[in-house]
Amino acid sequence: MRSRPFASLFTVVSLSFAGYVHAQDPLDEMYGHAVHSYFRGDSANAQQLLTEVIDAGSLDPRAFFFRGLCQPYGGVDATNPDFERAAQLEIEGKKVDKDKIGRALERIQGPSRVAIEKARSKARLASRSRLLEMQRARYEEMQRGGGADSVKGGLVVPPRLDPAPTPSPFAPNDPFSEGMTKGKPKAMDKEPDAFDPDATETPPADDKTDPMPAADDDPFK
Repeated sequence: MRSRPFASLFTVVSLSFAGYVHAQDPLDEMYGHAVHSYFRGDSANAQQLLTEVIDAGSLDPRAFFFRGLCQPYGGVDATNPDFERAAQLEIEGKKVDKDKIGRALERIQGPSRVAIEKARSKARLASRSRLLEMQRARYEEMQRGGGADSVKGGLVVPPRLDPAPTPSPFAPNDPFSEGMTKGKPKAMDKEPDAFDPDATETPPADDKTDPMPAADDDPFK
């Protein structure tokens, strides 16, 4: 008997919390009713509810996807404005739960799903092109600005690298000569005298070397 009041209190608190959650997200509740109407075959009512959700400021891609599906023949045209807007919000939205989008579209198959996927692919390509264009513009601005500490558009420009060191003149084709110090020829303090082939070399005056013996004094004759 004591457990009944506790169970009743738990039920009341649960219902109150559930009512509070629903009260906090009225647009989600309307979106849920619209999806139920769509799968029951009442596309007109679903479209009306989804339009009210979107006009109220919702940026949920699911609302746009399903409103596009409410068009005649399931919105099989990939250029459907609602499909394009939904795909754009899916790519650019910062608080978009892509898992919820995937679960919401699980039951959508056939030509309608093909049209949705085409719109999503188109939005991804457009987003990638915009990103590449921004990167190219920043790179060009960086090239124009230059400088070691310049900052352009929030992008820090890296410092310019020093030119490559001059290779050694003693071994221009030796890949291992760069950075080596041992074994390299050293420069002479002064230039050597020019060599004169016609000059006759005479010994210095103080040279005490015995002169060559004359032919007549050869002891081996």
